[in-house]
Amino acid sequence: MKKIRILTLTLIITLFTFSVGAVAWLQISNINIVEGINLNAGSGDLLDISLDGINYAKRLDETLIKEKLRRLRFSDVTTTDGINFFQGPNNETRIARPNIDYLTFDIWFRVTLEDNTNENEVFDKIFLTNRKEVKYDETNNVKGTYVTSEGKSWKADLEFNDGNKIIKKGETNNYYAKDAIRIGFASDENQFIYDISENEERGFGMEFGAFDYYNQKNPLNKLKVPEKKPETIYELSKESGAVGFMNNDNSLIVSLKKEDKHYYGKAKLNIWLEGWDPDSIEAILNDHILIQLEFIAAKL
Repeated sequence: MKKIRILTLTLIITLFTFSVGAVAWLQISNINIVEGINLNAGSGDLLDISLDGINYAKRLDETLIKEKLRRLRFSDVTTTDGINFFQGPNNETRIARPNIDYLTFDIWFRVTLEDNTNENEVFDKIFLTNRKEVKYDETNNVKGTYVTSEGKSWKADLEFNDGNKIIKKGETNNYYAKDAIRIGFASDENQFIYDISENEERGFGMEFGAFDYYNQKNPLNKLKVPEKKPETIYELSKESGAVGFMNNDNSLIVSLKKEDKHYYGKAKLNIWLEGWDPDSIEAILNDHILIQLEFIAAKL
């Protein structure tokens, strides 16, 4: 194989408030989803994806995705391992419901072996790669991995510490759901959580932002910072100069195994709004999110 095989998976997700009757943990109140979802597998004639491990294609059936996610509602979800998800800040007894509280489904990858290809040259490892910073209204024909959102204007009803500044009561700012999104992959071989904002200073469990806002709002029932924090990556693997070779295994999803003229692998994709993110504040309700993931078949 002389060419890198690349796939893109695009999710068009509209978030809107389903119920805001009660103040939820870190202000994420019952967000409903599934206005529309579109999945595309892009360039590259040898890399395909599947939702069932049987039917592979460049373009996945939108109807199947919508059916999987028809009950999806983002709520107050957190995880320390990217595999087990819970509701509530310090409660590991309230198990989060897959495809109700967070998005999750299995993805199969297949690379077709070209004729006369030496097996040592096969790009048999799948990575998430090519992170891009994209504005919400400028996503047309953009390649790469990104999460972007429209943003919502929110007027603070009290003073709180947002990390880089003190937000005054009555002050209005724009807030973005994209800043609280996490993307996780888990396979038999590897597992990682990716904070796509790539801003470690505003990572999991900081004592400002939504955390301080919640505690100012609930002085008799204050939260405590969690003792255990998830291992998180803040940068995706990249090509290391030689075409088709990656610089590290940061975002290695799965190594493919040969069966006949194909190489196969399977992983679980999880996407969630992290309740312990400082940007998980009620302002992100009603925001609109666009998510695109780019996979590459390569080698280490």
